[in-house]
Amino acid sequence: MKKMKGWGITLAWLTVTMLAISGCSSSSSSTNTSSVDPASTSKSSGDNASGNPDISKYRMLKVYTVGNFPQNDSKEVIAEINKYLKEKINAEIDFQGLPWSTWSEKMALAYQSGEQVDLTFAPNWADFANNVSKGAFLPLDDLLAQYGQGITETLDPRFLDGGKVDDKIYAIPTNKEIGESHTIMFRKDLVDKYGFDVDSINTLEDLEPWLQTIKDKEPGIAPIWLSGSGSDTLGYFDKTRPSVAENFRYELVAGAPAGIVLDTKTDKMIISSMESDMAIYRMKLYSDWFKKGYINQDAATTKTSAEDALKAGKTWMKFGSDKPDSDKEDSIATGIELVKLKGNDPEISTASVSNSMMAIGRTSVDPERTMMLLNLLHTDKKLINLIDFGVENRQYVKVEGTDNFIKLPAGVATRADTGWAPGIEWMFGNQTLTYLWEGESADKWEKFKAYNEKSHKVKSFGFNFNTVPVKTEVSVVSNIIKEYRPLLETGSLDADKVLAEYNGKLQANGIENIRAEVQKQYDEWKAKQP
Repeated sequence: MKKMKGWGITLAWLTVTMLAISGCSSSSSSTNTSSVDPASTSKSSGDNASGNPDISKYRMLKVYTVGNFPQNDSKEVIAEINKYLKEKINAEIDFQGLPWSTWSEKMALAYQSGEQVDLTFAPNWADFANNVSKGAFLPLDDLLAQYGQGITETLDPRFLDGGKVDDKIYAIPTNKEIGESHTIMFRKDLVDKYGFDVDSINTLEDLEPWLQTIKDKEPGIAPIWLSGSGSDTLGYFDKTRPSVAENFRYELVAGAPAGIVLDTKTDKMIISSMESDMAIYRMKLYSDWFKKGYINQDAATTKTSAEDALKAGKTWMKFGSDKPDSDKEDSIATGIELVKLKGNDPEISTASVSNSMMAIGRTSVDPERTMMLLNLLHTDKKLINLIDFGVENRQYVKVEGTDNFIKLPAGVATRADTGWAPGIEWMFGNQTLTYLWEGESADKWEKFKAYNEKSHKVKSFGFNFNTVPVKTEVSVVSNIIKEYRPLLETGSLDADKVLAEYNGKLQANGIENIRAEVQKQYDEWKAKQP
């Protein structure tokens, strides 16, 4: 998901979560109700006499992810996946597709209760380092060396740093863009209607005439749609306050509560909501915009995502990534033609290489077989496209005369109408093996390679904070952040008043102890760097 520009520099204090979207209970999204008692099965697949992995024993592996669940065709899609996996590694998956609204709580309970967790989505921004310290995940170095050769052969080695804690690998990142840049996307019809120039936006203030026009001339449309978070992305366009160099000065610290950021000019950790003039300025600006009616008035409480609001005609914009063809991807996903602003240059941080990862749970009934599954996700084109796009001739059809381009079946308006569009392509395996939608660039993955090559590392790349020494303070401070984030991120209440309350609670509950520990670990890490 980051530096102290954008939703780093603006709201680096917030936990780096994705926009919350509405959903149903997790129980309805599981497509296979089979259960396995870990105590009744062998813990390991083992190897046979020839040195090849022994897969003679059938396994049911429990796989957790998060997205737009439930999906109407989950049962049919997972059945096809399982048919294929049975042939490849004599295993099937009990697929736990959870909605964003319940995912965090469900996973916390699963880790704490000892429930079977074989493979799970475990990004850095979802308390990854803390979960490692609690023993939720297995170290993967040996498993990767023995059963994950396809991963090490195809994945840029820089990615693996994102899944490390104390020099051990605990998660495998998705093979996708290695750097990170952000943008805002708008409905093209309204951009054209009002003659907006997408190349003219360089600062937050440049957006105001657009927002005012939409407010005045498009009743019922929110100029900016937020659902408890999201204003962070706006900060990427504050490119002239006070200078471009200053705008790239601050970095989020992977694993630390997001209120702690690195001031790269001094190499000191600061508390952004107390010590960053730019972050405070933005929070006050959002409060002003809320009062002017630019932000939806239920922003702090609504569960409707910007994408869903866009589809429903409630807004004209959404935040997104400025990676290659991202506007085309989002246009296909929403069924609405979108155009994007030019975002910031891509940067590689510990957060950017770890914002989408998969981990093997300590309660896995078969870690070896699970690593085989993970290896397939990085090397097997049929499997990854089944997961991403569903079943051929049901969720999509091949474009005539091509083998790598797909389109929606005749009579289907959007991917949501196909019965399988959970939006999980960025979470699984190797994106460069995935099909391209009709209209995407034929050289999309070559563009990704160039994008990755031009991405440059931030100063703290490779550092990952270990929360164990201050785990009590981190737990309390994280809850404070969750309490105040919707208010400050959306501008819903007076910024001065809320900031004073928020900072007071942080000070009273150990934020200075956390800062000192982060600084100590960072200094020790820096001293070991070549």
